[in-house]
Amino acid sequence: MIHNASAIPAKGENQWQHFSPFKTGISRQKSMSFRFVKKDGSIIMTESEGELFDLFGLKQKDVLQKKIEEIFPPEMAAFKRKVYERALAGESLTYEGELNGIPFLAAIGPVAKGGIITEAYGFCVDLSDRIRIETQLAESEQRFRSLMDHNIDALFSLDMDGKFTTVNQACTELTGYNEKELLNMTFDPLMMPNRKSLAIDNFKEALQGTSQMHEVYIRQKGGGIRQVTFTLTPIIVLNKVLGVFGIAKDVTAKREAERELRETKELLEAVIYHSSDAISVIHLKDFSVKLNPAFEQIYGWSQDDLLNMSSHMLPVVPEDKAAESERLMTIVKHGGYVKGVETIRVTKSGKRINVSLSLSPIYDESGEVVALSAISRDITDKKLKEKALKESEEKYRIIAENTTDLIGVVDFKGNVKYFSPSNRLLLGFDPSLYDGKRIQAFFHPDDRPKVKIAINEMVHTQKPVKFEVRCKHAHGHWVTLEANATPILNDGDQPASFVVVARDLTERKKTEEMLRKSDKLSVLGQLAAGVAHEIRNPLTSIRGFLQLLQTKANENEEYYHIMLSELDRINSIVGEFMLLAKPQAMNFTKTDLRQLLNQVISILDTQAIMTNVQIHFDCESNTPEIWCVDNQIKQVFINMLKNAIEAMPTGGSVHIHLKKQGDHVITSFKDHGCGIPEERIATLGEPFYTTKEKGTGLGLMICYKIVENHYGKILIDSKIDEGSTFSIMLPIEKNKPASE
Repeated sequence: MIHNASAIPAKGENQWQHFSPFKTGISRQKSMSFRFVKKDGSIIMTESEGELFDLFGLKQKDVLQKKIEEIFPPEMAAFKRKVYERALAGESLTYEGELNGIPFLAAIGPVAKGGIITEAYGFCVDLSDRIRIETQLAESEQRFRSLMDHNIDALFSLDMDGKFTTVNQACTELTGYNEKELLNMTFDPLMMPNRKSLAIDNFKEALQGTSQMHEVYIRQKGGGIRQVTFTLTPIIVLNKVLGVFGIAKDVTAKREAERELRETKELLEAVIYHSSDAISVIHLKDFSVKLNPAFEQIYGWSQDDLLNMSSHMLPVVPEDKAAESERLMTIVKHGGYVKGVETIRVTKSGKRINVSLSLSPIYDESGEVVALSAISRDITDKKLKEKALKESEEKYRIIAENTTDLIGVVDFKGNVKYFSPSNRLLLGFDPSLYDGKRIQAFFHPDDRPKVKIAINEMVHTQKPVKFEVRCKHAHGHWVTLEANATPILNDGDQPASFVVVARDLTERKKTEEMLRKSDKLSVLGQLAAGVAHEIRNPLTSIRGFLQLLQTKANENEEYYHIMLSELDRINSIVGEFMLLAKPQAMNFTKTDLRQLLNQVISILDTQAIMTNVQIHFDCESNTPEIWCVDNQIKQVFINMLKNAIEAMPTGGSVHIHLKKQGDHVITSFKDHGCGIPEERIATLGEPFYTTKEKGTGLGLMICYKIVENHYGKILIDSKIDEGSTFSIMLPIEKNKPASE
């Protein structure tokens, strides 16, 4: 068989490029490739290689540079010459054949150089596997057909539209339609009107890939009604649902027997009568009710009290539970069941009680729900006990889980027996991490000897001890805890273990530090208010007389400059005192920090040039304006840039970077000076603490105060001999006036 694989390419092209055997999905089969040319009227094989070459029983010496009449049997050689001639004429072809008992598929096509066809190229694949699979498929189809024809249950398949595609003999017997009739119809005519929507829903769910089992009534061709259980399974081929396979069992006789059993009233009434649970049966057509004695005992209503009901809703349902009751009854009316729902019901006297409620549908012969039964159990005492237990557990749980103190039990070998959940709050670790481990491993190495001494003291005195210890936090830092350890004695009055109650001192120490700094500021403020004006007045007089003497002096001019310079420095210090003592007006305006920084750079540019310092300013394009007191922030920037310049007395570079980060704008000043020791960074910003030879520490303290008043932060990163980076983090919108 010869197939036209593709159209003939235009001249001048590599005509073989239009055919690729790998696109056919057969690349994993045994194959071979070959080339041939036409020479002196003969077709000559110029190349042949591949696994299939060996399977054909061919050898290179018997093929290469040989005519096809010398390679293949006469009949095949004649056929191949015909198709090879067509390939050399510019046509791409595929064909099937058999050589030495091996079926194959071949594809050939022309190869052109410079627009002239010079040779042809071919490719063969082994078709043995395909033929074997086709044989197996035929056998499988026969077995499936046998299973269909001889099964006692009705078997069928449906396409995506619900139309029958296969049916067996049992299916025709169940429905009354012959095979031809069924194969020309959908399942719709078989369904009862009141159950048709359910059948359609189950069919759609099966098409979604979920097997379904349901029971419905079907109408036979002759009008008979049969009760059938259907099992629907999706037909999936290559991960695609193509239809549904179904099994139908006729359960009519079985259901009739069950109905007769349900109608055995004596047995049913005996069960209902002697039950300790309240049982009621409500008919949905006339709203008649049947009650058992337990119902009257629990709720107070008798069957005579409920003779003239106008609704299926019993008076035991309180108004606030009416909607819930309607929802549960709707489930039962559609054939569903409600089991063990805990709810509230009311007695005839008006008392509300907790009940466990179960509802079930009752069907008639046609499968319609005609009544429902309700079984309720009084669980009021049970609920009260559960509530009391829950409240007790909740109380202790709240205490255990929300206390800020860490509670632990440790034996005297140091092994942890218990840690409270508050450990997550204090140290960030799950308490189970400590179980069975030595508690000393979690202490700071410098604190372990101190803790050991305290524990030894507790062992000898059998009295509680108190100590401070640093413990490792999950984030890597150390948390200072104040611990109280109390010994637990065994039956021999010997310490067996001890209970540790630890409290985080971090916030307390921060508060103490803040109070210490506040005291310094308070003293400084009082000092400033008391002496600033008194100092400035004499300074003004002294400076005036010095300037007067300077105009009349003929020598020692440099001494006057030195004295005037020192007086100016004293005046500057007094000015900084006044800034701390006098509250500053906070008039927040929307400010462009880029413009503000450019002004600051212009002010200090001369000082930078004189000390051989270069200032580099980099600003991100999306940096927004912020709300601030511009002259105060300007003072902060001047102090920061001035400090950076003075940190490099021999010259260098200062890098200023402005960027947006979250809800803040960060301005960083980076110098390449000598850096600040890590232990000194924490004290920067305190009055009279400075790293400069002639500094007072007031400038940086004022910066901290201004930034703090703007709800911002100053971050410091410094390394010895590498330089320091001071970053001012200011909020974008937090200082916005309420009127804006």
